[in-house]
Amino acid sequence: MNFTAPIENYFEKLRSRFNQQQAYAFIAALTAGLVAHGYVIFNRISYHDNTACLFNLGGTYESGRWMLGFIYDIQMMTTKLFAVPVFNGILSILFIAIAAMFIVELFDVESRFLAAAIGVFMVVYPVVTSIFSFMFTSWEYQLALLLAVISAKVLVDAVSCQQGIVKAFIISALLCTVSLGIYQAYIGVVIALFLIKLFFGVLENHYESPLDYVKTGLIYLADLCVSLALWAVLRKVTMAVKHIVAVDYKGMDEGYQLAKLPQVFIGMVKAFLGFSQEGINAVLYQRAFTALIFVITLMQICYLMIQAKSKLSIKLFSLIGLVLLPIGMNIVYLLSTSSEFEVDSLMLYGDIFVYILPLLLIEKMQSMQTKEGFVNTIIAGATWIQIIAITIMTLGYTYMDNAAYMKGEIAQEQAVAYFNQMITAVKTCEGFNEDMEIILVGQAELEDGTFALVDNSDQLDAVKIEKFPRYTDLVSYEGSLFFMREHLGFGNEKVSVDDGTVAQEAAVKAMPTYPNDGSIAIVDGRVIVKLGE
Repeated sequence: MNFTAPIENYFEKLRSRFNQQQAYAFIAALTAGLVAHGYVIFNRISYHDNTACLFNLGGTYESGRWMLGFIYDIQMMTTKLFAVPVFNGILSILFIAIAAMFIVELFDVESRFLAAAIGVFMVVYPVVTSIFSFMFTSWEYQLALLLAVISAKVLVDAVSCQQGIVKAFIISALLCTVSLGIYQAYIGVVIALFLIKLFFGVLENHYESPLDYVKTGLIYLADLCVSLALWAVLRKVTMAVKHIVAVDYKGMDEGYQLAKLPQVFIGMVKAFLGFSQEGINAVLYQRAFTALIFVITLMQICYLMIQAKSKLSIKLFSLIGLVLLPIGMNIVYLLSTSSEFEVDSLMLYGDIFVYILPLLLIEKMQSMQTKEGFVNTIIAGATWIQIIAITIMTLGYTYMDNAAYMKGEIAQEQAVAYFNQMITAVKTCEGFNEDMEIILVGQAELEDGTFALVDNSDQLDAVKIEKFPRYTDLVSYEGSLFFMREHLGFGNEKVSVDDGTVAQEAAVKAMPTYPNDGSIAIVDGRVIVKLGE
């Protein structure tokens, strides 16, 4: 009997399934992932939602993330659930690396350098860093990314070869639906892949007429609509079965007001052309280089359109898809019209195509045979500048990823020390008894004149992605009770945060605020910790 031979044969077949370029993308993503994110993987940086979700996945069914809810239910019945950084972090990077392999295959990337560059950029992009601040759900979110990429690839491949389109459509729609059920923001990735591939079809002269172009676009659009419809139906069904309602977080429980759509659309355009990407490009050079990359990309698109052999009418129709591309990448801005809705860096992975598209365009230009000339010289020079800019951005993002984790660790250490001092003051308060109720009053308004100077450093403020706050944000965060429970072993059922009721009591109003003398006192048999007015 030979038990290992079938296993070895399976992995050999699996290895032969992927080409050398995909291997470069995979290895580059794994390597860069450890350099960019090893800090958080091999340390335990935990605050904000992560301290409240050590043993769960946060918002699931009530946030429209019903597939995330299924994963939670399965894990709780089997493996149980822990926010472990090494396992979650490495699995997350593995999923990104596999997604990079599929993108390299989808666009027939032949350059090993460009394949590796795609893998590296996909893993160092600071949206990944933001997700790692939610380590408890990081691998699930990256699984959603992988499913989004596979969803697009399955349908695009079928449409390209004109075989098995119906079957591919169903599989693609189901995969996209599951991805949405884990994390809705990756819909922008699917849209971007569809639109870029649609444009590349023009460059490769795949369409016989504008109607062929439109038909292909409508197939992709129908796939997205079916996916969204299935997601919405399953959202309703799962909430009904679980007897829960939509959470009011970021206006998720509000309806969509079409009258506000123009206002939201304008906000999206401003955000995109500002190139700050919700704090991802907080430093000036990042915004400047991103703008430069974008402008050169427009030059390359015009150049490739002129060189393409497709009919003029098809080229003109393709402009519609090109205009829709930045909208699709930033579709998250249009997901809600609620005044409470706010897009943050966690939701903007679709914007990565500002940097991935140029790499794909470079691949296209390399495959073209053109004569030497002034225009070619200009485009070649601009492309070299673009390559340098993307390289600088890649290194800069890797550096800032680590800076974000450093900021998080500093904040965590400072918050631990701060709360330690406060807990000591509580337990040494005259008349304190372990059976007393402890109430934290005005925590969100905490202002302490002894806050450390490092907290005001411009260096730390250069990191603006979610969720990497300063420690003053941590100690005034109303969910910091979870932080104290995790890091300091303080905070049982007798410790609570005031909802504003206790703050109105005359005796409490007369108290000074922490850390001034008298800010911790026994009032009516309770320990009152007055943190703010």
